[in-house]
Amino acid sequence: MEQNEEIEMQLWDYIDGICSIDDMPRISILIERDPAWKAKYAELSALHTSIGSSLELEQPSMRFTQNVMDVVAATHVAPASKKYINKGIIRGIAALFIGMLTTALGYAIAHVDNNTTSKIALPKLNLGGISNIFNSGTMLMIIAVNIVIGLVFLDSLLRRKRAHIS
Repeated sequence: MEQNEEIEMQLWDYIDGICSIDDMPRISILIERDPAWKAKYAELSALHTSIGSSLELEQPSMRFTQNVMDVVAATHVAPASKKYINKGIIRGIAALFIGMLTTALGYAIAHVDNNTTSKIALPKLNLGGISNIFNSGTMLMIIAVNIVIGLVFLDSLLRRKRAHIS
């Protein structure tokens, strides 16, 4: 049984033309000389030709492309982003950011030590274990980062206005 399957596999490769170049002459000699190989080859080649002749390639209808395009045209296209982004939320976030920046800047200006020009005297916070995090250097860094972010936001806002005018 296993030998028949091996013969079939080799014969199918031979009929399909996918067997190696070295195996082709060997299989053709076996088909000529061995009756079992010859009978199996006749059976498989008859099956191969009947399958090949009975299968017809289906052609799409003449309107296939037009039908597909009609279906695509009927689908609903998503609206532009300007229509589903709520401008009120964006303005609220911007107002909150500007308020935070103004508060931080006002706090920093209010606590400037007039005796020296390079120091900002911030009151000491008693926060327990995290008081080391909020020392004057950390607060200055937070204020500086907020100012830079605010300037970037203002720049992008002005660029958008200029782009709408042009």
